[in-house]
Amino acid sequence: MKEVILFMSPLCPDCPPIVEKLENENINYRKVDITNSMRELKEFLKLRDSHPYFEQIKKENMVGIPSLLVDGENFYNPYDIEDFKKLKD
Repeated sequence: MKEVILFMSPLCPDCPPIVEKLENENINYRKVDITNSMRELKEFLKLRDSHPYFEQIKKENMVGIPSLLVDGENFYNPYDIEDFKKLKD
């Protein structure tokens, strides 16, 4: 089973639809709300500042949420995923 982490914030208008989609598809995931606590923000920033996935996102002055981290190494834009059921494999 894949480990799926969603980096998100309820303050971001793009995030709630992804949460809803994950829940509707019964995807097991851990939600990291970067606006919930300093610990969760730091967890996200540590990855965002070091992972190549975020290079273009940072150049465009975007935050980078919502983002999905799968199995601790691959980041995905959830809007680019056509079949969320693949996250269950």
